[in-house]
Amino acid sequence: RMRLLIVDDDPLIIKSLRDTLESDGHEVVPASGGQEGIAAFLAGHRNGHPFSLVITDLGMPYIDGRKVAGAVKAASPSTPVIMLTGWGRGADTQGDTPSQVDDILGKPPKLRELREALRRHARPV
Repeated sequence: RMRLLIVDDDPLIIKSLRDTLESDGHEVVPASGGQEGIAAFLAGHRNGHPFSLVITDLGMPYIDGRKVAGAVKAASPSTPVIMLTGWGRGADTQGDTPSQVDDILGKPPKLRELREALRRHARPV
């Protein structure tokens, strides 16, 4: 069981991921966009309710996934960050994957790939 933060500007992606991950037994906190995601992560970190892992979309207006990942790693370098992107793994081969990202998955993520990524980076809280 992990405490997960999902950051995305698409409410349908948030609902789909939340429903799936909660049915897997995880606690899920949604954030609509980068600024809200950073604020939620920092509040949890500060208040003694840290997140096991952060899942963030890459392409969001104003504050994108790169900035979310950077803020997460600045506050908690050991917290894994999984980035979702409509560009798929192509972003990785083009050098677009930020160094603060632990894994990159296509959007929408295949359930099997998402679960495998969570297992690879599992850090129960």
